[in-house]
Amino acid sequence: MQTKPIVIKLTGKVFEELKLLARYIGDLEKLAKNGKYVVVTGGGGIARKYISMAKELGVKSNYWLDHIGIQASRLNALLLISALYPYAYPKVVETLEEAVNAITNYNLVVMGGLIPGQSTVAVAVEVAEAVGADTLVDIAAIDYVYDKDPKVYRDAQRLYTINASELAMLLEQKKLPGEYALIDTRALELAIRSRIKIYVTYYKVPENLIKALRGENPGTIIYPR
Repeated sequence: MQTKPIVIKLTGKVFEELKLLARYIGDLEKLAKNGKYVVVTGGGGIARKYISMAKELGVKSNYWLDHIGIQASRLNALLLISALYPYAYPKVVETLEEAVNAITNYNLVVMGGLIPGQSTVAVAVEVAEAVGADTLVDIAAIDYVYDKDPKVYRDAQRLYTINASELAMLLEQKKLPGEYALIDTRALELAIRSRIKIYVTYYKVPENLIKALRGENPGTIIYPR
């Protein structure tokens, strides 16, 4: 029986495939009837489009580019809320404090990015810590965590399990590019200190969400140590 909220990070790529998004919405509606969940959405194609437009217009500041990405992720969150209402809290959550308050009264809370300079996975770890969750399911654009960049190294090995401290070392050694790993060392430190287990699973296989929630390993498990 679920005793704590569970955080789900949903890559923005899901919002680029309507049938796939509908599958996740159906699962989230069922889950919300029997437990508490916070969903953190990525920006996806909308974020990439507007960031590209901004760059073409001469915007060079990462501050503004990050803000565009945050607003795109919040638009995706609003779409999800509209499809899941009345099960979902009827507003895109914009702070950790609001997330904590909202999850006390609703079974499903949806949000996007929070501040510039953070990946939405990092946001998801922060949210998990704030609401007292010990499980984060990262529905990601990657299928597994690897020991090095599989796009560069043919001998890259899938890691079915890894400790957060070990993954942080791989990131520090630059074996994995930031855009691949989708998580930063600060987020991993938070996961360790608050004992948050992270399941990484590929977004194109929606049934993996339920498998992860059952404690199975449909991708990579990042242990908080």
